[in-house]
Amino acid sequence: MGRGHVIRLADAPLPMDERGRGAHVLEDLIARIAGLPIRAACPAVVQEFGLMATKITEECINCGACEPECPNQAISQGEDIFVIDPKLCTECVGFHDEEACAAVCPVDCCVPDPAIVESEQVLFERAKALHADKTFPQFADLPASLSRFRKAK
Repeated sequence: MGRGHVIRLADAPLPMDERGRGAHVLEDLIARIAGLPIRAACPAVVQEFGLMATKITEECINCGACEPECPNQAISQGEDIFVIDPKLCTECVGFHDEEACAAVCPVDCCVPDPAIVESEQVLFERAKALHADKTFPQFADLPASLSRFRKAK
């Protein structure tokens, strides 16, 4: 099996586990272990195993420009470089038309991980959960100024 393949366990649904997760979780876990791209980044896998659609690479110079720009306080100083907490990152959906960390990074080390892709809706729901005190538009009405997914191409 080469890179770019997605593992499918079965077309028939598998029983849910005790946390309400089904076959898609197993597919994503197996794909991740095999080093293959996971499809649509199952939110349960992303959250539980700390997978991240946006990452800070080793090129980080520890300037700290990204940390105060994050609307979710998802960025902090790690052992060697700044790190992103996947439970808090929304890729700025609901806040900006681009990822704020990437916009201010002087060395372009805040980058998407092509092996892990989270949907706009998953990111938007996370933003709403993290900021329960904030009023957000309905998902269908989310303007391009609040999501990079809606920018004209």
